[in-house]
Amino acid sequence: MHGHAWTWGAVGMFLLGLGALAPPSAEACAAPNCLIDVRFPLPEDGGTVPANVPGLVVRPPLLESTDVSTLKLLQADGTPVPFTLANGGRTTHVLVPKTPLVPGTQYRIEAKGICQYRETQTQSAAFTAGPELPLPTTLGTLSVDASSRGEFPVYGDSNCGSTQEGDSTELRFTPSPELVPFLPWVRWEVEVDGQPWSFSNHHGLTATGTDNYESHRYEYNRPLLFLYTVCTPYNPAPPGLGLTPGRHQATLKGTLERANLTLPPLSVDFELSCATQSVDAGTPDGGSTGDDGGTPNKEPTPSKGGCTQTGGGLTVLGLLATLRLWRGRLFRASAGEP
Repeated sequence: MHGHAWTWGAVGMFLLGLGALAPPSAEACAAPNCLIDVRFPLPEDGGTVPANVPGLVVRPPLLESTDVSTLKLLQADGTPVPFTLANGGRTTHVLVPKTPLVPGTQYRIEAKGICQYRETQTQSAAFTAGPELPLPTTLGTLSVDASSRGEFPVYGDSNCGSTQEGDSTELRFTPSPELVPFLPWVRWEVEVDGQPWSFSNHHGLTATGTDNYESHRYEYNRPLLFLYTVCTPYNPAPPGLGLTPGRHQATLKGTLERANLTLPPLSVDFELSCATQSVDAGTPDGGSTGDDGGTPNKEPTPSKGGCTQTGGGLTVLGLLATLRLWRGRLFRASAGEP
């Protein structure tokens, strides 16, 4: 047994060496299915739910689905609240109360996820109904920062993110006061020049208009309000170079689930440039075109797999499988087996 101590030490050093080449954070890769269980978008800091909320959203476990037979809306004492069930955007379900909620009454929403990799438990969230409020008619206001040159992470599908260098800017959104009470049940999309650029699930923006990271953790689409062009691709190369250098128009769209209303989108013009980049790095004007022609990428489809490292190398699951294989061989060798 002691004769193999050096082997395990060597394996440890080998894995440590690979770790030095891996992305700096485990969160740079897509997470395994069901790492996050069922979620219920609700107001921040325990705020009240408008009694006339059009629908309560249930988000499934990460990359999985919800057992609709377990969906419940209850009063605090366990009394069932009648509702109809509808499909929401991006694999969500929406519980639509058959009558408005009663102001001042406490409620509980429940659901259980379906996960092929592990057992799941029923999840629940409590909230209090507040007074009825007018449904929103506007989103708010939208502006854009001046662009700047620098480094930023670029993600694509389930591949690990990589740091790239280019020109970027950020949209600045201020929700209208009438929209704020309904923000948890709004899903968001950003288009650039009429083409899909990014999206965010329900509760993707906070009451201050900032990106609510926890609402889409491990779901690595582009950040909703971040716009960029890659000017100098680093190794590993990104899945796309983002937008082409030049002038563009960004449009922010918000959809309140089951509200049967259209909230007018917000648009703003902006410009990105690679003009300060050397000619060697791309096109004659210093820009880069890339595989996707510089146009916005379509909404990515989440992968069912675990983390993979862009640009080659062993995956995390591959490392574990290799380690198990080596371990089996060592035990067979110690037992005198071929």
